[in-house]
Amino acid sequence: MSPFIVDNKITNKFVEAYTKTTYRIVGKNKHSAVKPCHWFEQRLMTGRDNRNCYKGVFGVKSHLCLQNTPSIPFCNHQCVFCWRDVESGALGNEFIVEPDDPGLIVEELIKQQQDIVKNHLPLKRYLENYEVMIDIIHFMLKSKERQNVNSMYEYIGASKTKIERGFTLLKNREFIRPTDATLQNFELDGDISCCLESREEIQELVDRELTTPEDIMNAHYEALTPMHAAISLDGEPFLYPRMSEYVEEFKKRHMTTFIVTNGTLPEKIEQLEVLPSQLYVTLPAYDEQSYKKICRPTIRGGWERLNKTLNLLQSLTCRTLIRLTAVKDNNINEQLIKKYAEIVKKAQPNFFEIKGFTLQAKALLIKERLKSDKEVQDFFPSYEYLENIALEFERISGFPLIYSNKVSRDFLFAVDWDKEKDLTIKNP
Repeated sequence: MSPFIVDNKITNKFVEAYTKTTYRIVGKNKHSAVKPCHWFEQRLMTGRDNRNCYKGVFGVKSHLCLQNTPSIPFCNHQCVFCWRDVESGALGNEFIVEPDDPGLIVEELIKQQQDIVKNHLPLKRYLENYEVMIDIIHFMLKSKERQNVNSMYEYIGASKTKIERGFTLLKNREFIRPTDATLQNFELDGDISCCLESREEIQELVDRELTTPEDIMNAHYEALTPMHAAISLDGEPFLYPRMSEYVEEFKKRHMTTFIVTNGTLPEKIEQLEVLPSQLYVTLPAYDEQSYKKICRPTIRGGWERLNKTLNLLQSLTCRTLIRLTAVKDNNINEQLIKKYAEIVKKAQPNFFEIKGFTLQAKALLIKERLKSDKEVQDFFPSYEYLENIALEFERISGFPLIYSNKVSRDFLFAVDWDKEKDLTIKNP
């Protein structure tokens, strides 16, 4: 028996295990949670559209996105690529606690996200980051030498954490470049080092290409009123028995909604009275054998249930998307993509998406989960690797590739959708 559940109640020990990170568990019965993603913080850092996740193509702004789940401890899969602690953190494949009221959950989720913006990711931090970035560029311009966190710490006096944060954004935007394989030492981009002289010129460049104090302040103000709910954080959302009401609560607040499901509960999807703005169905396998290997289901008949969900998609009035979560040379390669094309042609969703799995947190255990002798990096699909597969899928299927995101390693295809039509979701 898990120490996280006693007498069909989730224990405080479970809450403590998750809240050591940036998860916030909400509700009386502790089955719901919110956690801002990497891109949420990146958008607060600059306020600019170029610090946005792949969902931006649908009009979702990362700093207005509430990443949440009403069923954090419950899932009927133990996917090898999952970032959560499926080894010890999953509490079963059934929703065994009393479900909290959807309205109260949503209210608490929003309040917790507001608290995170105010206290965990405060405005002051990012205004300071703006100044630190200018200081870093200025010093590197004057010294004309490679620099690292320690050398910058001696010069500008900001904390090492602040300097690391500044380095990260400057590296992401290619203002600085690593000089060796350690990725610890940096030099200015040649176009900057050759052309700028004063701090004023540096500030003008940062204001134009990176951010301004006004952009940062606006982003923090806007983030207090989320406009999108990504019901995708953890667990299988449809195990929560009051999903229609849950979606409706977000729509009452004029928020768009995405639900990401593993597709094993088609009867719950059929029973939805209130549909999300867009339904994602994860398809990380091309047949039953690969499904069992990748998803490691804890239920019987999971592959058949997933296919029943795929057969439902054409009947739904919301937008639909099938997502292939790609594990290199495991559930995807140029030969296997033909099998996915056949499945997608039959299901006819609005969109198909190929997205590389994220190698972070507990997903780093993928080698052990697959009982493989390969190195962890061997499973990680690069953008270039996936691009070749995406182009092959486009050729075989005839479905046009309409969007790609290099940082997220994401490729989007129009299936039952006019490729010229605007992708932005305008109404909840």
